[in-house]
Amino acid sequence: MKEGEAHGESIRSEGEEFRFSPQPNRAHEINWRPWGEEAFRRAREEKKPVLLSISAVWCHWCHVMDETTYSDPEVISLINRHFIPIRVDSDRNPDINSRYNQGGWPTTAFLNHRAAALAGATYIPPETMRKVLERISELYRRHAEDITYSVEETFPQPEEGKESLHELVESTGEDILRSWDRAHGGLGGAPKFPLPEDILLALELRGDGAAGEYLEYARSSLQAMIRGGLMDRVEGGFFRYSTTPDWSIPHYEKMLLDNSELLSALLKAYNLTGESRFRSAAEKTASYIKRTLSDGKRRFYGSQDADEEYYLLGAAEREGRTPPPVDRTVYSDITARAAIGLLEAGAALGRRDYADLALASLQFLWAEGFREKEGLAHYLNGEPRRWGLLDDQTMAAAALARAYGFTGESLYLNRARALLDLVREMFWDQNKRELMDTSPGHSPVGLKPEPATLSGQAKAAEAMLLYWAYSGEEEWRRLAGLILSRWASKAASLGFMAAPLARAANLYLHGPLMVRIWGEREESVEAFLRVAHLSPKPRLLVLRLEVGTMDKEAVAEVCTMESCRLRTGDIEKLADHLAVSGPAMEEVLNHASGLPG
Repeated sequence: MKEGEAHGESIRSEGEEFRFSPQPNRAHEINWRPWGEEAFRRAREEKKPVLLSISAVWCHWCHVMDETTYSDPEVISLINRHFIPIRVDSDRNPDINSRYNQGGWPTTAFLNHRAAALAGATYIPPETMRKVLERISELYRRHAEDITYSVEETFPQPEEGKESLHELVESTGEDILRSWDRAHGGLGGAPKFPLPEDILLALELRGDGAAGEYLEYARSSLQAMIRGGLMDRVEGGFFRYSTTPDWSIPHYEKMLLDNSELLSALLKAYNLTGESRFRSAAEKTASYIKRTLSDGKRRFYGSQDADEEYYLLGAAEREGRTPPPVDRTVYSDITARAAIGLLEAGAALGRRDYADLALASLQFLWAEGFREKEGLAHYLNGEPRRWGLLDDQTMAAAALARAYGFTGESLYLNRARALLDLVREMFWDQNKRELMDTSPGHSPVGLKPEPATLSGQAKAAEAMLLYWAYSGEEEWRRLAGLILSRWASKAASLGFMAAPLARAANLYLHGPLMVRIWGEREESVEAFLRVAHLSPKPRLLVLRLEVGTMDKEAVAEVCTMESCRLRTGDIEKLADHLAVSGPAMEEVLNHASGLPG
């Protein structure tokens, strides 16, 4: 056993790294195996059930289960004698997690040798686990075939109904307002998650004005998270969720994905309201991501562990203390979302270093994790691993399309197209007319490709729509529409949880507002770009055109996909048309007025 590079103790078995709680524990004494053909072969030959443990390095209760249940001598003995134990990292194997997760982490599931689920739970304390292990083992010895049922029966899909895309957007928005906790912000009760996709949808649905219930929901929710305990006021960044409705007692892990999406929501809220609290929170969040969840050069890291004692300390008391460990695994899908957040922060906050880090991270993914016929690997930990997952391709395609908009460099758009071509070739099931979560030949042993989750379908549609917006290639809008229409009915019963699909549907229905900017003088172009990125307009995309025009000073053109509404070389006219005002605009104008003519 050796000390893990990123989290606690780790061991390797059959080439797989298992990561355990950083606190003292005996979980490594269980004969864990990676998910693979060998484990299920042994289960078949030895006539034993499989114990599947799905864990995550940032998960507090996963650590507790390592320190208690999986450190209990009797539990260790029962598992090693009567089960084939498989341990899976949720972040590194999202397809396995999506099929077997029992509603949270840790997940403790029991399978047969065909990988069909028998029973499952989340955290199980030692005394209960002993009884469960004895009972499952006895039942399996006597009635292995009788107690088997399929994964599909365990996790039923939502029923199909008849709902158009317009109705999907409208009903999702209405459910957000119905579920809004007007006393504390956010949606629902405890446990309460920040749900940045719902906030972003609300900010898009509020129209062009700065009033209405959608804006108030988004504004009050972000404000409550900042004032409550969800935001780390000392080091910046947001914790994963709160155990109380008022955000006062968080679960202390910090996730790159959550913080990247919240960064986008904070920036949009600032553009809409001009309230400095949102800009300040965005600055602290972007700074935290760069300082702690990246190497500051080209790699983004997945998460930072929970440590309640540490985070309850003030700034002075944290001095000299070791901060919670960071999972330094680079995940392609999450890196892509972080790149989008930092590109937006770089443009809106005037921080070129954020944009540089975002662009460098996309270059790193491509150079280290891309194969021409397989796309992007899911994660990089010394070398690329786990190929053939849908979300990595689509989220990276979206980030590359946005990078094209920020830079005007066709390289990024070409790479986005390459990934989307692979998505169509490898993940599209023509018979089912929907995208699968894994490509043929890349599914883990015992699993077949299944329709991607609602979020996965939504992210794919969004990436296709972004590519359409920047390239004008209508075929990608048509395919996005097919995906969205197929899934609108499935989302009917999900309420506000359908926000990712509703956001993509809203972009499909109304199209983007495109701001194209060009000119030879860099300072002038940068000022125009800054104005565009400060606009509160919904579904706004910015495209910096490559130099090659006759215009020395910056020129901006504001267009829909059908017609153009404005062409101007006057920065104040652009700001007026895009409804940009307030202190940030004054900063841009003051800087622009000082530029040489």
